[in-house]
Amino acid sequence: MKIFTYDDNFYALASCIYTTWEYSLCHKDENIILQKHLFTQQSLFSEIVYVSTDITKAKKVIESVKHKISIQAYETVYMAFLYYKDTGNDIYNYLRLAFKYGKKINYMSGEEAVMKLLKFQTAVSREIHSYKEVTRFKEVDKDMFLATIEPKHNILAELSYHFKDRMPSLNWIIIDASRSIALIHPKDSECYMQTIEKNELEVATKLNDIKNPYSKLWKVFFENISIEERENVNLQRKNCPLRKRKYMTEFIDENKNA
Repeated sequence: MKIFTYDDNFYALASCIYTTWEYSLCHKDENIILQKHLFTQQSLFSEIVYVSTDITKAKKVIESVKHKISIQAYETVYMAFLYYKDTGNDIYNYLRLAFKYGKKINYMSGEEAVMKLLKFQTAVSREIHSYKEVTRFKEVDKDMFLATIEPKHNILAELSYHFKDRMPSLNWIIIDASRSIALIHPKDSECYMQTIEKNELEVATKLNDIKNPYSKLWKVFFENISIEERENVNLQRKNCPLRKRKYMTEFIDENKNA
């Protein structure tokens, strides 16, 4: 069995799919697995082939998916890639079917490969939508706003479109603390991603603790609109799980006292 490995980015996966597909067609070999290079372990019965990122090959795969299958299929693949687990092999299996059946692929939910990717896409889409609502910014310096989140899936880049549209003339940063990456938006400019070091993450965490009078006002508002007789803790936790409350202004004291 051959294991084709790739780096942890979408172009790397697309490059790996190109190389794997090419190998499969040439050697008539179906005993193939795709894995992120980071998670691959040497095995006595497997040959590991590392595929370096090739932008040209990656773009060919992406354009083929968009034009020979559908934009919808491309969106499914991309969203599945953002899933918190390694989904490269599932994406490869999905695309093998998709190039065979074309546009109707996402209606073939009886196929395991399709069902898996639709499940991944749904989970990622829901979390993106959720973090558009629960991300809380705090002014940590003059004209600088900071938010910290810990999403399950790798959705930080997908939040850029939402917040850039709503806060185009502000300097803001959203930190994904679980992956040590930051989405940075200089005012009236484009967003960009940057890896952050452990000490930078610690500084950002301390900045989140800065007292702000508006935070107190928000907490007072949040507490006063609550109707004690209609409180439903289970429903609250379903709509806003505990893992999302760590950096939410209205729950910060609750977390510290837990």
